[in-house]
Amino acid sequence: MAGAIAVVSTSEPSPDRVRVQLERILSSRDFGLPHLGRRFLQFIVEETLDGRGGYLKAFTIAQAVFGRDVYFDAQRDPCVRVQATRIRRELERYYLLAGPEDEVLITVPIGTYVPSFRIREVSDVQETAPAQKPQPTPRNAIYARNAVVTLPWQWLMTAATIGVFVLAELLVWLDARNPATTTTKPSILVEPFEAVPSTPAVAAISEGLSYELVTKLVSLPDIVVKIDSTSGKRDGLYLLQGTVLMAGQRLRSSARLVRRSDGAVVWAENYDDEIGKEPALDIQSDVAESIATSVARPLAVVGERQSRSPLY
Repeated sequence: MAGAIAVVSTSEPSPDRVRVQLERILSSRDFGLPHLGRRFLQFIVEETLDGRGGYLKAFTIAQAVFGRDVYFDAQRDPCVRVQATRIRRELERYYLLAGPEDEVLITVPIGTYVPSFRIREVSDVQETAPAQKPQPTPRNAIYARNAVVTLPWQWLMTAATIGVFVLAELLVWLDARNPATTTTKPSILVEPFEAVPSTPAVAAISEGLSYELVTKLVSLPDIVVKIDSTSGKRDGLYLLQGTVLMAGQRLRSSARLVRRSDGAVVWAENYDDEIGKEPALDIQSDVAESIATSVARPLAVVGERQSRSPLY
């Protein structure tokens, strides 16, 4: 069979074709964005198709998608920028794994939140062996809709959580060896979230949330992320503590940021969800995203004070 080379043309697809392609992407198992990221992508695509792409700024998206108020500051709250980076990465992954032959390309160019739509034309060339498509990994293998946790996947989640914590501790240790990287950055010590009640199902959700939270915090600039070591040393400038409480199908995730110097609570928030309405993995990712972006604001202020004052 003849191989093919995909050539991106300059012509734009019709709005109907773009909407069909968007639905194909969102329904693909190779597209791993959580609910909030999917709302983000749908919003910017629909706004662009309706001729309002010029209004797609961080402030507009933060209000429409993330529910931020009129005091939103993109410099203090990087929620839009962080989620846009994830959208770009997931779109690239989708077209690599599931959509290498899709005719309509949807991209979000770096430096803008306005998506681009193009038609990909395919031309025949010399024979080549077709690439073997990797098998997709089920996104909801850990939790079923009724939140029943299977023991093998629970062990895998625990192992993954331990692995991420160990990696984070290694990165922090490497940063500590270079004083230039630690003197102007606020540090935050992430404590494992407490599971209430301490059942296997709630413990697995708590561990998964802790895993997601460390991952998202590490990706934020100007923040040093620390974790509890085996020695029990609590040396972060700030502590991030939390609890995961389940009552029936209702799930409440509580988090607070505590200043170590005087024990003052700088920030606190509750997140209520219902198991079964959406996959637990999406709940974990959305809650971790919200906590990380909210915590970034007070810590960014600390970072600025540290950089301005050598005596801080």
